[in-house]
Amino acid sequence: GSAPAPRLPQALEQARAADKDARRALRDGQLQRAQQGFARALALQQSLDDGAGAATTIINLATVTHQLNNNEAALAWLDRILTEKSGVYPQESQLIAAFRKGVILVNLSRLSEAESALLLAEKLCEKKCPLRFGMDVLRARLLLLKGDAEGALTLAQAVSTESAAGKEEQANALRVVAAAEESLARYEEALQHFKAALGIDKALGLSARIGDDLGGMARVLTRLGRDRDAEEYSRRAWLVKESQRHTMPLSPE
Repeated sequence: GSAPAPRLPQALEQARAADKDARRALRDGQLQRAQQGFARALALQQSLDDGAGAATTIINLATVTHQLNNNEAALAWLDRILTEKSGVYPQESQLIAAFRKGVILVNLSRLSEAESALLLAEKLCEKKCPLRFGMDVLRARLLLLKGDAEGALTLAQAVSTESAAGKEEQANALRVVAAAEESLARYEEALQHFKAALGIDKALGLSARIGDDLGGMARVLTRLGRDRDAEEYSRRAWLVKESQRHTMPLSPE
């Protein structure tokens, strides 16, 4: 018979088990359990000098704390990767951390800090890095928040028609296109683009985004004087947001 496979060092085995448990918890929306599991995995990975593994776990800890509405803690986790000077964390993890930091800061309307994080991500992105489409959408959101609706529209439109971006990012881009059109008072076009984003988000089952799309449609319908339709979409948006408070499926890195 063949010799049994050599046993992994105990700490490595425990780290993998903790990580696996945390990922399952994250997908099931059990955020506290996920946080504990990732923290356990991180301690073990650091004891093993596993920089790449630790970086992925830190990014997952940032995701969990962000979902628990603790943005400062999430930013602090990401900064652990971004301020590390010894080169222990891979460039890909630094890129993801800079991008995620930018997203959180844009959501908080902390625009100059978001700009810095996005510039760092853009610098770390080699020619064809997979995150480049997401970074363009984030750049478009920043432009819109700074009052450059035309610039946001141009950039987001390019991503919305780029099949290589993937459906989820195309829907994100369409949402920015619609919001830019809304701020330019092009309400009919905005309505069509919120509707297009909704179609994709429904197909992907992304409830948080579905709520945003419905809310956007409600706002634009109000502007178009279609109050009854607006009320209906507003009600649907509220129902989605309510149901979402109880389930938060997320995919780890």
